[in-house]
Amino acid sequence: MVVLFKKMIIYVLVAFVSISTMATSAEATNVRTVRIPIISNGKVLQTDTSPIMVNNRILVPFRAIAQSTGANVFWNANTKQVTVQKNKKVIFLTVQSSTATINDQTVTLDAPPIIYKGRTFVPVRFIAEALDANVQWTGKEVRLSWSTLQTSAGAVYVNETKITNNAMTDGVYTYLPLKKLLTAIDVNVDWIETDETMRIRLSRGQMTITAGKKQLVVDDHEIVAPLAPIRLNDEWYVSASWVMTVFGAQMTRNGNNDLFFSIPRTTFRSPLLPITEAPITVPQHVTTPSMADGRRLLISDNPEVLTAATVPLGQATLALDDVQGSFQAMDHRVFGWHVNNLGTRGTVAMIIDNRSANDIIVTNIKGTYRTSPNSWGHYDVGLPLAEAILRQSLATAQAVEVKAGTSAVIQAFDVPNNQLLGFLYDFTVQQESGIANYRIRTVVTSAAANFSTISPTLAPIDSYATHPRGVWKGTTLEATLPTYTIDGEPVAYSISNGKTDHLLSVANALSHPSETVHNPGHYGLTYRLSLPIQNETGEIKTIRLRFSGRGGAYCGAVKINGVVYLIPPLQPITQSAYIDYTVFSNQDVLSLELMHAGGAALPLGVEVSTVR
Repeated sequence: MVVLFKKMIIYVLVAFVSISTMATSAEATNVRTVRIPIISNGKVLQTDTSPIMVNNRILVPFRAIAQSTGANVFWNANTKQVTVQKNKKVIFLTVQSSTATINDQTVTLDAPPIIYKGRTFVPVRFIAEALDANVQWTGKEVRLSWSTLQTSAGAVYVNETKITNNAMTDGVYTYLPLKKLLTAIDVNVDWIETDETMRIRLSRGQMTITAGKKQLVVDDHEIVAPLAPIRLNDEWYVSASWVMTVFGAQMTRNGNNDLFFSIPRTTFRSPLLPITEAPITVPQHVTTPSMADGRRLLISDNPEVLTAATVPLGQATLALDDVQGSFQAMDHRVFGWHVNNLGTRGTVAMIIDNRSANDIIVTNIKGTYRTSPNSWGHYDVGLPLAEAILRQSLATAQAVEVKAGTSAVIQAFDVPNNQLLGFLYDFTVQQESGIANYRIRTVVTSAAANFSTISPTLAPIDSYATHPRGVWKGTTLEATLPTYTIDGEPVAYSISNGKTDHLLSVANALSHPSETVHNPGHYGLTYRLSLPIQNETGEIKTIRLRFSGRGGAYCGAVKINGVVYLIPPLQPITQSAYIDYTVFSNQDVLSLELMHAGGAALPLGVEVSTVR
């Protein structure tokens, strides 16, 4: 009897185990783990378990999916029920049930939720659609996209063009549709996009943005925006602060909550040269240029970035030209390039300190200045400055009288925070008699101040960003290139002494060596080159001039026989800009005048070849 009872217990235990095993097996019947990524709004969703395939249906780990859309998830172990709350929507799901409720409305699922390896899995399509998302199974991955933005009251205008009747908001920040914004500011814009990146080509440059990343690249220059772009289906949205940081926009709002963005666009009077994806021939050094003038050149470019560290007192002298001597007139040029990162609006000024016993006067003042977000510095600042110089379209200003022992402002520039300032001014300092003794200074202050009270002690040199600073004699280099014979091999030239690779060295400077950083990019100078052409073919021939930077990205302007063209930003080594010129006679001479507009830290290379 005891034996029989034991056998019965064993049979019951075996049956119980079998039933339990059958239940577990039923739960796992036709369940297969699938190693596929889940892409949520352009990003790979990190989960602790992979999706599964059940009866040809994709089920995904529920909590990770729901929370990635911003929903709150609650699990009731007693009722095996999942509750999801997002905005005003409440969803109830029950394990092994093919029905669910959404705001008290019953819906049917194409597959019931199940528990597998301790995780609740739900059909991906239901949960995505229930949470107002789009879902796509590509055969390789599950893609989910949904809007984290809601419609906001108020239309959006860009440069007086309405781009949308309603802005978007995430509850805190305002967002704009990027494609409509780009079209409003540039009719020539185009873009190439993937699910994660967007490469944009504008008339004034190129930029690459990435969904979910604050970092973006403008003409190979990385900047950081306040908020990351949001990729939603076929549209990209960027915050109002993103637009102001990247494009330097000014924003206003009216009583109807409409937003108005003003985005400055550079208008050039000169055509931009086309770009070819080819390097120039290795240039020969033109080692014997001469300086065509005696104008003193003051370069104010270090520290380039003005911060609390580089300008610790909130004001400083940035560059200085100390002039003493017996003369009645001295010509000057001041070239400046500074980024205001002081955290507040600042003022940069050119001032003159008259330390002599005689009155002096600053005459023939003419120049130009530009401000821009640093990301568009080449197009908004560098190229316009170079174009103005070569077109001789500098603005004139009234003469400035400076009494003995006093200081005066020659020009002052208001610079918003996070903006780049570039300026170039020519002027002449005159006095009737006596020994001249004065200082030309560039200064900065972050508050209202009397510029003359700013200490003449120079701001420390930024040794980590060795931009130029100092004083040199001369602003125009002249050289005659060797004669080029039509149908000859391509040949290229560079204004260089072949050793230090530049002429504006510390040794050649008029400023003290401890206060000077060399100027290898020849900032502030123009080149005047003569290129003789010999055509012995007896035919009309075409030559091609190609221009390329020799270190870093390059852009600039070139005047060819009196006509000005712009060289857009070029990638180092791999790109060049070009123009063709027709030679009608046996002999010809090309007159070239060039000015560097930013980027490269080495002189320009110029190549000449015959178009065959």
